[in-house]
Amino acid sequence: GGRGGKGGPPGLNGGGGFHDPRDPRNNQFQKGGGKGGRDKGGGKGGQRFMPMSEVKPLEKTENAYVAATIAKKDVDAGEKLLRDCKSILNKLAPEKFDKLAGQFLELPVESRADMVGIIDHVFDKALAEPVFGTMYSTLCARCSESFPEFHDADNPGGKPVTFKRLLLNKCQEEFEKENVVKTQLEALGEDTPKEEKELIRMRAKKRMLGNIRFIGELYKQKMLTEKIMHECLIKLLGDIEKPDEDEVECLCKLMTTIGSLIDHARAKSHLDEYFTRMKSMANNEKLAIRMRFMLQEVIDLRRGGWKQRVADPAVKMQQQQQAQMGKGGKGKGGGPPSRGAPPPARGAA
Repeated sequence: GGRGGKGGPPGLNGGGGFHDPRDPRNNQFQKGGGKGGRDKGGGKGGQRFMPMSEVKPLEKTENAYVAATIAKKDVDAGEKLLRDCKSILNKLAPEKFDKLAGQFLELPVESRADMVGIIDHVFDKALAEPVFGTMYSTLCARCSESFPEFHDADNPGGKPVTFKRLLLNKCQEEFEKENVVKTQLEALGEDTPKEEKELIRMRAKKRMLGNIRFIGELYKQKMLTEKIMHECLIKLLGDIEKPDEDEVECLCKLMTTIGSLIDHARAKSHLDEYFTRMKSMANNEKLAIRMRFMLQEVIDLRRGGWKQRVADPAVKMQQQQQAQMGKGGKGKGGGPPSRGAPPPARGAA
């Protein structure tokens, strides 16, 4: 009965050429294949498998991946700090100041870089929203009291790095940006559209004016010294014969903000000199009418004891009409027309 085993049909378990793979006796993985039988590695066609006990565990090595991961965590923490800082500043308003200022002071400032980033954000907001200068300067005063000090790595034997010190550096940096903008404009090619140059100049002017007003507000919060205020005023007084209109406007803004605080007996001689120069500028017919009126308003403000006056709408309209027509503004002595202010006090500028 064929070549199969006894009584067995061809091809089944020792029969013909067919082997049922479902039969455990034909499982090559268990038998080891060929003649070797189970667990002996087999002969021809056999497959040898390494016991699990011989597999070595992965070794932990020091490589760049671990260091990069830690650095990324530090970056993420810094980015989160600045995101939270910006979020609070965007919601800051006078009616919600105390609550949000409290949240701001709880920001995790852990390094000098953190503090510099926060100051940059506060400055950007204060310069973009000069009407809220008092609010942002008050926030800076509270930060100065609450934020920690850090060791100065650049000067180990020097004073520690404080919020107030970094804020002063930022003020100086912003104040000197005027020269940077002039250099940028001069570097532009002749084919640069006039509108583009004017846009750059106007943006710089807006930021400079905002910075001057904010410096005044910081001084009112006793964050800056009076000496710094005098340095700013001297710089802004500039050239009497050919005054820069932007600097004249900054001068008037700053003097209006801090004039009553620095006009005392010890500084009287300085203030008198400032206002003598301002009066000469106000009489300069080469200067725009608007600038001359602005200077005269500050002069009148000091003459009136630094008490702000509510402008008469009729007088203001008349002045605007005169400025538009290009007439008036000269008066006696070539200065702006009188506003009906009281005569100057004896000894006043």
